[in-house]
Amino acid sequence: MAFYEDRQEHYGGALVLFRRNLSVAVPNAKTHRARNWHMRLKLAGHTGYVTRSTKLAKYEEAYVFAQSEYLRLQQAARLGHSLDEFTFAQHWNDWYERNLRNGTWAADRARWHKMYFNRYFKDYFSHADGTPMLLNDITPQFAHSYWDWRKAYWTSEKAAKLRDYNPKRRGSKTLGTANAKNTPSLKTLLMEQSALNQIFYDAFEKRRMQQVFKLKVAERGQVPNRRAGFDTGREYHVLVRNLRSYRDCVGRSASDGLNAWHRLQRAQLSYFVMFLLHSGLRVGEAREMKWSDVKLDEVVEDEDERIAEVRVSKATKKGQARFVQAQPSANKALKEWQKMPPYNAQSDWVWFGQKKDADGKAQKIGDLNKSFQQYLRAIEFDGRQDGLLYDRYGDRRSLYSLRHTYATMRLEKGDVSVYDLALNMGCKVKQIETHYSHVVSKQRRQQITRTMRKQPKGASSVDVKLDEDAFIAEALRRYKAGELGDEAFLAIAKSSGNS
Repeated sequence: MAFYEDRQEHYGGALVLFRRNLSVAVPNAKTHRARNWHMRLKLAGHTGYVTRSTKLAKYEEAYVFAQSEYLRLQQAARLGHSLDEFTFAQHWNDWYERNLRNGTWAADRARWHKMYFNRYFKDYFSHADGTPMLLNDITPQFAHSYWDWRKAYWTSEKAAKLRDYNPKRRGSKTLGTANAKNTPSLKTLLMEQSALNQIFYDAFEKRRMQQVFKLKVAERGQVPNRRAGFDTGREYHVLVRNLRSYRDCVGRSASDGLNAWHRLQRAQLSYFVMFLLHSGLRVGEAREMKWSDVKLDEVVEDEDERIAEVRVSKATKKGQARFVQAQPSANKALKEWQKMPPYNAQSDWVWFGQKKDADGKAQKIGDLNKSFQQYLRAIEFDGRQDGLLYDRYGDRRSLYSLRHTYATMRLEKGDVSVYDLALNMGCKVKQIETHYSHVVSKQRRQQITRTMRKQPKGASSVDVKLDEDAFIAEALRRYKAGELGDEAFLAIAKSSGNS
């Protein structure tokens, strides 16, 4: 019996519609579903045939669909596009594996991509029945609607069940996902925007999509999340004072049941906190430190106290090395810590964990955030149930809060500009202006409120003009280098009468 039945040819045999004899195609099946029409296409410039099911049982409907597909694939073949249909999930897996092989990402970034695909991208770019969407079925309108879906994700019925129970946390102290925010921050959405644009553009370059579009999350109305830090007054002093008793296992932190390793880990956490608090490094940057990256007791001109200079590794968030000038308190913490552990050779990690590598050397430190939060919870402060774990607005603190506190303290003292601070912290001036505008305003209070003063006798107007020109030139240089935001540059220009 023939495999092809009810054969219908069009365009001189370039398009053939047929139905399969299911008793021949699937001889062992006891029952058969309704027979659909299949199409076989011969495309100019393409060797072989393209054979696919129309998934339609009526001939008239199948012919309209096959004709449309024939014209579409003929155009795709002419433009050099892939004739194979890729789903979003298939392309993402291929894109992800290629980036892993090429070493594009650090381990944490690769983990982020995988987590966000499994949680959000795969869910959205699928049909209602859970089957993944074809790339060419994703329209710009549907892709742009991702932002509305994403912002409301954790308020949906499905997400409510996830909050109550997360099967991936079996065996953990908690099963829920209660730490997820109802509304994602602008920073989180921008990270997702970058990832999705990379995925879609890669699909277009691979000729798997016949159109390319660029997603952009609406920033209007999105307020950057206020970062939880420590009040630089009482909270800061209570935090630091308790670190000493925690490190030395005395006072409220005294414990007779601690062995030598646990005491060492307590000391490490206390010195780690002090270092982050007075250096402003990201946690990931600090974890990559080796003693060869540290210069202690560096001299600062006209200053009595010594500082530490730390070389930030390329294998961190920004992917480029930079030198950070840490405060004297950070220098002191590093010096004291270097005397304690057994791993203080130049090639050793500054902050280390319990595991060792094949050579018997300690591996770099893991995640200390939970230990830090437990420490904060145990601190007595104003009768709060969770001690210093939450700030006055109810936001949970983490090790990142130390970087935020560092920036706040440096700006409040008023002895560093936002431009130098951004350079030292490895971020853009715009980020400092956005997240610390209230502190910057206090810092510039004198400049903002000052009135025009008479020029002192003997001062040359030429000298004043030269000073202003030099100031504007420096501001222009920083603006072109991306170190100065539009608003800040315009404000400087207006104040100098050059707008």
